[in-house]
Amino acid sequence: MPRSILTSAFALLLTAAPSVVGPVAARAAVEGGPGGGATVERSLLLMGTRAVLRVTAVDRQAALGASEAAIDMLERAETRLSTWPRPGREPGELARLNQAPAGRPVALSPALADELGRAEACRRVTGGAFDPAVGALVAAWGLRSGGRLPSAEEVDRARRASGEALEIRPDGTAVRASEALRIDEGGFGKGAGIDAALAVLDGLPGVLGAEIDLGGQIAVLGPSPHAMGPAGLGGRPAGSIDVALADPAERSRPVARLDLPAGSVATSGNSERGVVVDGKRIGHLLDPRTGRPAPDFGSLTVWAGRALEADCLATGLYVLGPERALAWAEAHPGVEVAIARSTRPARSAVAGPGGVRITITSGLAGRISALSEGTSIELWGALGSSEELMESSPAKAGMKAGAEVGSSVASEVPNPRSPSDRGQSVSALVHASGTGRSPCQ
Repeated sequence: MPRSILTSAFALLLTAAPSVVGPVAARAAVEGGPGGGATVERSLLLMGTRAVLRVTAVDRQAALGASEAAIDMLERAETRLSTWPRPGREPGELARLNQAPAGRPVALSPALADELGRAEACRRVTGGAFDPAVGALVAAWGLRSGGRLPSAEEVDRARRASGEALEIRPDGTAVRASEALRIDEGGFGKGAGIDAALAVLDGLPGVLGAEIDLGGQIAVLGPSPHAMGPAGLGGRPAGSIDVALADPAERSRPVARLDLPAGSVATSGNSERGVVVDGKRIGHLLDPRTGRPAPDFGSLTVWAGRALEADCLATGLYVLGPERALAWAEAHPGVEVAIARSTRPARSAVAGPGGVRITITSGLAGRISALSEGTSIELWGALGSSEELMESSPAKAGMKAGAEVGSSVASEVPNPRSPSDRGQSVSALVHASGTGRSPCQ
């Protein structure tokens, strides 16, 4: 059976639990890999979550050495990007930037300059729906301290401290235009760490493939560690990611399966990480443009060739809302989106699983199948909304009806446009360890 990954409203969970050795510290489990090689699996706590790393190489020694190099890069990224207080330890590079006087250029390491530059590019192309400099708003809403309800004046002041108040200069320096500006790594840190780890793995001799799950964000480099020959394990193509989308109202229940090429998958939503203050629920995804929590609509899953961009866009496109997110992704080659929305009434007294409506961009056509009754799958179209597309095309209306009966519809979801209509097919956009074109540029 292929390894299945369950995406919830904000995370991806393993539905086929890996054989992790050791509860906290990194441990290695070595097994035979494809073509006589060896696969090493490591598990450790990192960036406040669990990281699972699998590396396949030509032999055991190469796999172990490569896994050590990848873990070292993940730990360096955590040190560089963490803005959480670390008693007894010096603040990391990003934390020091947050503490620098406004108006003074701060020299950045090449790694941080690249990460902030790419995150800033995602801010620009999403019209500010994603913003790495959202720390003042996070503090205003108390999202790191149990939650609070800020005044309108506090929200406006924090909102004005975001966005273009951070300047990334071509000479590798950054300038904070406001003393109140705070960069928060929460929207891009995991992706940055994954990209750093995959980049070092891609440059090591003897590495055949790698797979990283960092707190639910998944990325695959080259042939999958579980691939067996050209077709992969269970017929899954080598280097692909097998992802199961969850019911946004019941995250333990998988409702659809996606088969994606190498790259990275990230999911956002408000179903679990919100806080309740004075009887009012506050979602953890903030809209930097308004300064307020983004409306909840379900979950949004993003595929992109690079992990940092997938991480940023999972947040930014969720903030845009479902229809604008789908339109944005359809217009940007190298990004695909699946949106899951519960069709059960919010106050339904009916027990048991409810229906789920999944809307996908065109690059995911032929890569998705339903796993449960009551799950409908529809293709977002050029007419501006998925509803209009379904109503205007009898063939697509039939596809939607077929999707509701079970898991046999993967090949029945038609793509009305050829891959060339978007410039490049999803299959051709694989992770290039930092050398591939960013969808945010």
